[in-house]
Amino acid sequence: MSLKDLSSSLGIKKSFDKNERELPQGKPKSDNSFDTHAKIKTIPSYKLMAVQMPDAFTDDINRHIDEVIIPSKVSHASQLVGQINRNEKSSQWTFPLDDEIGKDFKLVIDRLATSLLRDPTGYNRDSKADAFETWTVHSYEGDYNPLHAHGCQTTAGLSMIMYLKVPKCIEEKPSFPSLHNASGDIDGHTGLITSTNTIQDVYRLKLDAQEYIKPKKGFMIIFPNWLQHCVMPFFGEGERRTMSANFNIKDSKETIAQFKSPTLNKEIKS
Repeated sequence: MSLKDLSSSLGIKKSFDKNERELPQGKPKSDNSFDTHAKIKTIPSYKLMAVQMPDAFTDDINRHIDEVIIPSKVSHASQLVGQINRNEKSSQWTFPLDDEIGKDFKLVIDRLATSLLRDPTGYNRDSKADAFETWTVHSYEGDYNPLHAHGCQTTAGLSMIMYLKVPKCIEEKPSFPSLHNASGDIDGHTGLITSTNTIQDVYRLKLDAQEYIKPKKGFMIIFPNWLQHCVMPFFGEGERRTMSANFNIKDSKETIAQFKSPTLNKEIKS
């Protein structure tokens, strides 16, 4: 399915883990005892949508980048923290959303991001996502992206990362990386960080506060723009190519009224 096909007819398959698990109900042992009903509940800190895009879609985007975006040489680097400078091909380019390919791409990612907002297993919010900027990142051996978060023009926002090209040295990394013993398993991975986390923290019942996403061609993640993330350097031949986007969130009047915030109410009128 090509980019054009997907933008006009989009089917989304989603699966979200349940955060609640019911425990067996206790039984009384005597007349003085009583039944108990307990649940173990995980309190999540954010929702994330993971999507595997069709190869034809990804190929269309890569072709447009090679033929239009790179030759245009409109750098986005001044607005980013990425240390993408170890190779003469290392670069970060603006990806316009106002041409035919850009409009089709925006339509697709807006629908996906809006689904994350509206789905009952997502944020269950009467809101719409509106992508306002996209850019590409072309990194090579030794390039990296330090811990950072993205901005938006509204009080709440979303961000997206899509993997377009993945070097073989990253593809060969294990699916379940080890963070210990100098394994190098997370080279080239994207780290999503909500807090610092050590083995001692886990022993003290603190849940894992970091997740590392292994790049895969066509794989896309959408997440809250405040989420701190980073890109680990890799060591080997090939280009690690990604595209990122930021979304404003446009809430309905009913949604904003729930929060009763003067700042949010100004956004309704703008």
